[in-house]
Amino acid sequence: MLIIRDLKMSLGGRTLFENASFSVNYGDRVALVGPNGAGKSTLFSIILKQKEPDTGVVERDEWTMVGYLPQEAESIGEESVMDVATGRVDELPRLEKRLHELEAAGDVACPEYLEAHAKHDALNDSQAEIKAKKMLRGLGFRETDFDRPAREMSGGWIMRARLARLLVMEPDLLLLD
Repeated sequence: MLIIRDLKMSLGGRTLFENASFSVNYGDRVALVGPNGAGKSTLFSIILKQKEPDTGVVERDEWTMVGYLPQEAESIGEESVMDVATGRVDELPRLEKRLHELEAAGDVACPEYLEAHAKHDALNDSQAEIKAKKMLRGLGFRETDFDRPAREMSGGWIMRARLARLLVMEPDLLLLD
């Protein structure tokens, strides 16, 4: 599913990692542990194709759906906890926009299109809200929290609602920063 070979990354003249090699197969559970500033978030950015490494190779199966929960989340507007957990307000519209852009460009066979389509289908599934409620309950939310404005919750609870959204999508590779 994911293969990292001989990866090297430097920032500001400091080498974060070099000769990094590992693989993650379907069903594996892996923890990447290190002190602040060690390069964990940078490695995630490389895996997500947001940054290019200095050297090395990152291979992802083109059918792999990746879920990512960043350390710092985007701000919350008026959406409810359930809106966050189902992606109705932010994630679904963003995915729809990107799918339309890729379709207009004729890129319907590229891995990015396939992954965006899979995420869109998972969040647009008729069972998405049922799954979201189950995930939210499992993460400690009460039924009365589901319709509460997310902005009334602490940052930790909002992160849990975002984690619920990722769990509803059932990604093949889940990156928790």
